[in-house]
Amino acid sequence: MTKPQTLLQERPAKGALTRTGGFLKGFSHTLQPYIGCRFGCSYCYVSQSNVHRFYNGGMEWGSYVYPRVGIAERLETELATLHRREALERTAIFMSSSTDPYQSAEQTYRLTRQCLSVFQKYPPGLLVIQTRAPLAARDFDIMATLEERCLLNLTIETDREDVRRVLTPHCPSIQLRLETARQARDHGITTQLTVSPCLPFSDVEAFGELILDSGDRVIVDSYVAGDGGGGKRTAHTAIPGLYARSGWEDWRSQEAALSLYDWLKRRIGHRAGWSKEGFTRQARRVTGKVC
Repeated sequence: MTKPQTLLQERPAKGALTRTGGFLKGFSHTLQPYIGCRFGCSYCYVSQSNVHRFYNGGMEWGSYVYPRVGIAERLETELATLHRREALERTAIFMSSSTDPYQSAEQTYRLTRQCLSVFQKYPPGLLVIQTRAPLAARDFDIMATLEERCLLNLTIETDREDVRRVLTPHCPSIQLRLETARQARDHGITTQLTVSPCLPFSDVEAFGELILDSGDRVIVDSYVAGDGGGGKRTAHTAIPGLYARSGWEDWRSQEAALSLYDWLKRRIGHRAGWSKEGFTRQARRVTGKVC
């Protein structure tokens, strides 16, 4: 599928870290190097959020990206303040909750890499990097220096390319993402695969084995458990229509996702997580927050 034209427009960052709540309550902050996301996934809850409504200017989700120039400098100032207050060790940062830090604009702007360099100077208690882009491999050198303080989350929602092409046509292939996960492990980076949301897949054992071959930990999620509104946000996206036209099961069903999670939990125990609890487990150990 040909990608539509994208508005790429710089915006000065007024700040860097944002306090969390809701689904990511276990974290202390989120960090967004960009506003908007070029991948424009059909299920993305951000398309139903105030962030999109405020910035879209009448454009569809996925058709604009605003690089937040100067964000690394803002981040350094804010982390230095946390360091002086002796709060840095209790800080758990999720990068990113409403954009992908390694979308194509990162090749030019390198805002994510600049932020990672700041984290080398002021390492937080935990930094979780959430992406689906193989470009993340460019920064394995910095991630590795953060050791156990850095956790790389790679989104792998299915093992079926036909499903990926229907629901996330502008995203990298599954194979490229799996290869990126294996490379991260080879660099000593703790790697967590996020099956979020769980999309139609081949069968539990085949998909499960593929996941276990590529990641240290796994989180499984569904539209209902993970969109922040019990499925209400997803209901307003293109997902219901795409599922109906493709002849897949009801998108509200959590049966397949729970079956995969149960299979993984039997194999790897606590290294498998479900939805919000799974996403925030490591962060809560740092912040002490209760979900």
